[in-house]
Parts: sequence; C-alpha cells; structure tokens
Amino acid sequence: MQVQHRTDLQPGTEREIRTKIYNEMDHAYLTRWIQAPVLESLQLILASAIASAASLTAAERERIVATLMLIYHGLAVHDDIEEYTAREDERYRQLGVLAGVYYSSKYYRLLAEAGQIELMGSFARAIQAINEAKAELERDTSDFTMTPGRWLELQESIHGALLHALRRTYAADQPHWDDIVTHLVRAALYAKAWQEKPALPVTRTLANLTLWQQANSEERKWWKQLVAGKVSDLNRLLSLHVKYGTSSTLFQHAEDEIGTVEHAVLLADVPGLLEELRTVFDQLTEVRPIARLGEEA
Repeated sequence: MQVQHRTDLQPGTEREIRTKIYNEMDHAYLTRWIQAPVLESLQLILASAIASAASLTAAERERIVATLMLIYHGLAVHDDIEEYTAREDERYRQLGVLAGVYYSSKYYRLLAEAGQIELMGSFARAIQAINEAKAELERDTSDFTMTPGRWLELQESIHGALLHALRRTYAADQPHWDDIVTHLVRAALYAKAWQEKPALPVTRTLANLTLWQQANSEERKWWKQLVAGKVSDLNRLLSLHVKYGTSSTLFQHAEDEIGTVEHAVLLADVPGLLEELRTVFDQLTEVRPIARLGEEA
C-alpha cells in the first residue's frame, strides 16, 4: 500500500522520526543482507497526525510513531519470507525472519522507556488481531467463496489495527479519527486492487473475489478449472474483468472512500492534514488501469 510522501506534516519532525526509525532498524550484520524497508507513508502520515492531535511532547510523539512503524514493518517483513526463501543462500530466509522479529520486538523497550504502558498493551492486542487476520487470509487460498467484504475486513485489520490502537489510546475523544483511519486505509486497499493487473495463476485478490461474486455458473465452473491449473487462459480472465467492469467498480469505491476521508478531516479540523493527504489522494487515483482492460471509469 505504499504511497510516496512529499511534504512534512510538521517541518523537521517527520525527518527526525524517519531518522529514529532507520537508526532503530540498523544492525551491523542484518543490514548487510536485508535492506531496510521503504517506510509505509500512509502509516507514517496518520500516526504522526494522531500523535500531534494528542497532548504529547515532541519527544513522546517521535518515540510513539517510530514504535508503530517498527512494529508495522517488522510484521510486514515476515510476509516477504517466500521471496527470501527463493534465493539460493539459506541465510536470506533465516535473516528475513530475524529482521522482522528484530524490528517489532523493539517496541517493548521504546514504550517502556517512555512509560507508555497502556499503549504497549494496545499494540499487543493489535498485533494479535493482525496475525489472526493474516492466518485467515492464508487459510485455503484457493477458496474464492470469501466475500469481498470479509477480505476487506481482514486487510483493514492488517493495515489499520496499529493506527486504531494509537487512536483509541490518544484520540478516543475525537471521534472523526475513527473515520479518517478506517476510510483512508480502505481507500488505499481499493486503489491497490484496481491498479493490479490480473495474472496467472489466479490468487485471492479483491478484484478476483469481486469478479467471482458476479460470475455466472458457467463462468464459475471455468474459474474452478483455472484455479486448479486445468486450464490457462489469461485472455478470458481479462475479458471477464472487462465484462463485469471490475476496475471501474473498485476505482469508484476508492473515490467514494476518499470523499468520506475528506469530509471526516474537515469535521476533525486538523490544520494542514487535508493538504497533506491530497498528495496521497492523487497517488491513489492517478494510475488508470482502464487502458489495460479496455474499460472506462
């Protein structure tokens, strides 16, 4: 769900947070093998904004946001283990696991040093929810009867649980933050879904689940053969996405979610946040996959 980040919510502050995160990620041996990840800007923007809305010192905000980012990327590294496993040197897989544990485990020390015991518990519960969501998504990945709504709920847990934990701890009395986090994460998921090009072998993506829900009985029969590897016809897969307007549907959902976020930000009255997020909005809707599917938005 990566989006590039162009401006600072508070000049100097974000640069210091980024520096702290990379300093915490740095390890003399690990970094020789596992490159530090590009920070997920959506998480960083929202975490910084929530922390800024709370009555926290600059040092507290820096530590708390850095902690959230370390946990998020520590858990994300585990998702790349298959990529590391594919490499000839076994050390890539072993160190990929270690890097994830190394990043995420630091949150105990950082929050303990800051005396943020309540947030420590909130993050622990969020980590549990994230891992449970990932486990359900990995269960029987060839089963396409999971509804798009359920898929979204699970992905929202993965990408939003930490932010909601931060929100509940420091902005529980500011209800608009719930909508901001929920709908911006959802917008990013929809945007990623409509920008992904259909490919073989088919996987349980939001686009494919959306198509399955609309397909007729004959098309579902063919789909099962496709999943089982008994047929291999990318052109027909593309034609079905065109027939049911999958990209246009997902694109419209992304735009609707962005509209909800804009309204929530205005109600929250957070200076500078809407301007900051406009860069994100533009990036979520700038790519037009319609060209590849022959659809019109």
